Amino acid sequence: MAQKVLILGNSGSGKSTSIKNLNEKETFIIQCVKKRLPFKDSTKKYSSENKNIYQTNNLTNVLEALEKIEKMKNIKTLIIDDFNYLMTYGYKARSREVGYGKFETLAFLVVDILDKIDTLRDDLNVYITAHTQKDNDGKISTKTIGKFLDDKVVIEGLFEMVILALGSDNNYNFTVNGLDPAKTPIGMFETDEIDNDLALINEAIKKYY
Repeated sequence: MAQKVLILGNSGSGKSTSIKNLNEKETFIIQCVKKRLPFKDSTKKYSSENKNIYQTNNLTNVLEALEKIEKMKNIKTLIIDDFNYLMTYGYKARSREVGYGKFETLAFLVVDILDKIDTLRDDLNVYITAHTQKDNDGKISTKTIGKFLDDKVVIEGLFEMVILALGSDNNYNFTVNGLDPAKTPIGMFETDEIDNDLALINEAIKKYY
């Protein structure tokens, strides 16, 4: 079973920057929004020529991509960046449909993707980055497309590890424990805050398990 990790934070909080120290030869990125990664030489490291990045905002395409990545034995880290937009564009594609069935379809496709990740290789770490939302009580959760979808699936509940990117300016630390919904296994990290570096998290996962 692959290890899947949810990373939540606002735009500019250091989620995509955390990719910078990964070995691009062992990393694959699924981008749900077409944009340059925010670190030096990102377009040289991750490109269609290097066959380590794929851009799509279609939930079904992501499911199909997971099948292919499962067979790419050199890939040890997979990032699905800006996961929220899969729901946004999925809703847009169904905007003319009448009724609430479209929300159920989107919820089931999201769950299908997360369930599929669980069936992937044991040596694969999968990071899903997404934006956050707050309810009236200030509780932080994964931003979706509305309360109806939130009622169908609690995304954080499908992860063993949820990390919060709450940084701004030059302070891009990740919160791994101590603030809901952040959670990681007991003893995996010595402090509640760590550097926003997926290479360090990969190493912590490897040592822990």
